[in-house]
Amino acid sequence: MENKIINTAMTVFIEKGYAETSMSEIAARVGINRPALHYYFRTKDKMFEAVFGDIILSIVPKIFDILIQRDKKIGVRIEEIVDTYYTLLLENPKLPMFIIREINRDVNLLINTVTKLNLPNRFIEALDSIQEEMNEGKLKNVPIRFVFYNLYGLLSMPFLSQDLTHRLLLQDNENFEEMLEEWKPYIISQMENLLKVEE
Repeated sequence: MENKIINTAMTVFIEKGYAETSMSEIAARVGINRPALHYYFRTKDKMFEAVFGDIILSIVPKIFDILIQRDKKIGVRIEEIVDTYYTLLLENPKLPMFIIREINRDVNLLINTVTKLNLPNRFIEALDSIQEEMNEGKLKNVPIRFVFYNLYGLLSMPFLSQDLTHRLLLQDNENFEEMLEEWKPYIISQMENLLKVEE
């Protein structure tokens, strides 16, 4: 039942955002009454933490694991990150909008949730690994925040602008997944241009 509640709450939170989601609606969609819902999650914040925690744990550790594989070229790692991220997003195409909306609504709640999952240490490990490669001259020395802006922007923009893309930018008989496959090499090449040391 707890997993069913979390999965249902995830759907509602992603659709509506935290502010517009009510415990009553989640209970109704699960098919239980509100007191039964409160037995599992006493507050909406606790439920949100569980939902956001599930989302984060489904993707972030995998990305960290890919980033620290220094025996692989950066282009190969970027390709693996794209594949991992798009697997999740094709199942939850509204997820990037949800994350952006919640960052703007209450970034502290997101940071606190990530902290409770013990992910900051993994985050620091991944950043330190990339910085070491830069210091060793294996990657261009680019501020880490710019690496994040570039990668996250390139990954997320097709989903953030999906309605516009469908209306104006898809070719005849082309679907969204085909467009993503076509877009993937551009993500890799742009990240390589940003990070790869000229030989």
